[in-house]
Amino acid sequence: MEGASTKAPLPGAAGRARRLLSPTLGDLVAVFLIGMVVLAGRSSLFTDGDVATHVATGLWVLEHHEVPATDPFSATAPGRAWFAHEWLAGVGMALVYRANGWAGLVAAAALLIAGIHVLLYRFLVRRGDDALVSFCVVAAAAGTASTHWVARPHLVTVLFLVMLAILLEEVTSGRRPARWLLAVPPLLLVWANVHGGFLVAFGTLACYGAGLLIDARPWGFRRDALPPESARARNLLVPLAAASGGAAIAVLVNPYGWRLPAHLLAFFTVRGEALQATTEFQSPFVNARAGGPFFVFLFIALAGLLCGVLARRPGRGGPKRRGPRLFGAGALLAFAMSTVMAASAVRHVEVMVVFGALVMADGFSALARRLADKETCAFLETLRARELRCGGGLFMLVAALLTLHVARGGLPESGYDPGRFPVAMLQRLKADGVAPKGPVLTPAEWGGYLTLSWPEARPYVDGRWDMRGDAVFERYVAFQLALDGWERGLREDGVQLALLPPGCLLAAKMRDSPEWRLWGADGTTAVFERREAPAPPP
Repeated sequence: MEGASTKAPLPGAAGRARRLLSPTLGDLVAVFLIGMVVLAGRSSLFTDGDVATHVATGLWVLEHHEVPATDPFSATAPGRAWFAHEWLAGVGMALVYRANGWAGLVAAAALLIAGIHVLLYRFLVRRGDDALVSFCVVAAAAGTASTHWVARPHLVTVLFLVMLAILLEEVTSGRRPARWLLAVPPLLLVWANVHGGFLVAFGTLACYGAGLLIDARPWGFRRDALPPESARARNLLVPLAAASGGAAIAVLVNPYGWRLPAHLLAFFTVRGEALQATTEFQSPFVNARAGGPFFVFLFIALAGLLCGVLARRPGRGGPKRRGPRLFGAGALLAFAMSTVMAASAVRHVEVMVVFGALVMADGFSALARRLADKETCAFLETLRARELRCGGGLFMLVAALLTLHVARGGLPESGYDPGRFPVAMLQRLKADGVAPKGPVLTPAEWGGYLTLSWPEARPYVDGRWDMRGDAVFERYVAFQLALDGWERGLREDGVQLALLPPGCLLAAKMRDSPEWRLWGADGTTAVFERREAPAPPP
């Protein structure tokens, strides 16, 4: 009997295996996003030199077994205090880079992006939204956020934000007990060491706290006559406040203590010229690439909000939405907050789409159930039940195959585009044994790539403007525009070598300058080195 039982799997186990391997819309989301990121992200994930800076920081931490307190990389801020606030993400990126190079980071970003959207999709379905609506909403969110998909730690911020939003939605709706809020401080402790975007968590907590105040209805009801949702909201006010206080203490557990949140708040709230000139901090009103998807998504989200309002109008009957009432106040406030953030800087679009998805799925699902006939409603409910019961196996299988493929070196060559970054020229400089003396002047977006790929060089600037400030930015811009006095300024700063786009204004000026000579050039980079000053007469 015992031997026979080991030969045939139990029906329950076989059923669970079949359900796990049954493809679902959630699996389709995952596989599509993995494929899209792997195929299109081989260079598009590396359009920002800061990716290389994060890897270089992680390698430095692994080598020195400490988090840097001063800048170890650049020439304009040696020894200056530096908040490496993404050090933990940098360590993770460095480990992946050590093992599998840029292809490993492509695979990690693909799995992270897919996991974020599958998590959001399954939550929408689990809370009662239609599966087809949730699928379309998540697809719209992914398409909008893709304008800022770069292999940087902000992707982890999106993951943590989705986790926080789901946690708050579950607790404030009554599907989970208040003790689940105990997970907020540990989440923020890790988040604060991964990416500076942890600050958005406090805005989110404030929105849901304000939503509880609205739902608590402190006016017009005696405590013994409160509706159930109002009583629940009142009971959650203190636990949410305690969780928020615990989170505020947790974020202080970082290598820099209270100085880190103070530094980030000062940098992001007082927008100097360096920040205003950074592409990801531009408004979608002036950034055409991200502006179009932003306005389309915002229009669809507002349409979803209108659909939810129409679905609640009295009159025509229809199946009612299960679960909490439409449009929780916390989610609406968080969507409003994140929309204002995204309207001021395109980098926040990824925050907006998280809360926009909650609103859109709520509204469109409610209207779909109201307008659909009984047969359609039954089909949609059957599909939703299947999505909850099945799936996940295909995602895990593709993730495992991708990891194995990367480990075996099977992915196509990935990394920085040689047509946009000085990839070939750096190889040539290193092969010729060029030893840079003093700061190396490059465009800011090349600085991080230079730090990682040519450690002997000290770039004049890179993307870490929060450390340098506007004074260095203004001087750098004066050089790039070849304003009056640029030669004297480069002499004063000890610049001996410059890597520039061949067609830029400064490159043209250097060609005509008696102080500089062209060392070499290709289609991407022109290298200039300072001529040796003539020896003084005897």
